[in-house]
Amino acid sequence: MSWNIRRWLPLIVWIVMIFTLSSIPGFSSDDVNLPTGFDKIVHFIEYAIFAMLYYRGLSYGGVRIRWSIVIIVITSGIAVAALDEMYQSYIPRRDSSFYDLVMDSAGVVAGTLAAVLRHVIKIRKAAGRKAVQE
Repeated sequence: MSWNIRRWLPLIVWIVMIFTLSSIPGFSSDDVNLPTGFDKIVHFIEYAIFAMLYYRGLSYGGVRIRWSIVIIVITSGIAVAALDEMYQSYIPRRDSSFYDLVMDSAGVVAGTLAAVLRHVIKIRKAAGRKAVQE
């Protein structure tokens, strides 16, 4: 049981945080005095982290790269981003933006690729340790 919690809790907390922030009426980058366009960077980072946590959850303990997981993370990650943007359109004084969705999607792809790279490095280190032991 604790294995599953360690595997999925970070992603669940992250998703709750995303939708909690999306639920704040009228919350925008202007409210926190961010430079113009900085919100797009925040969208990118937000969904890159989402994708890394999601990939980690699906590939937890895996000893090889499974490309089906990469496809699942990218497609369902973009779907979650689209749902988030759609959800925001129903929140008072919030709006949905195609450009936010583009940055969310770019973050999903970049985060997934970063997670795959991290996984490859981890696999190669493990193979190197195994070779040294033999």
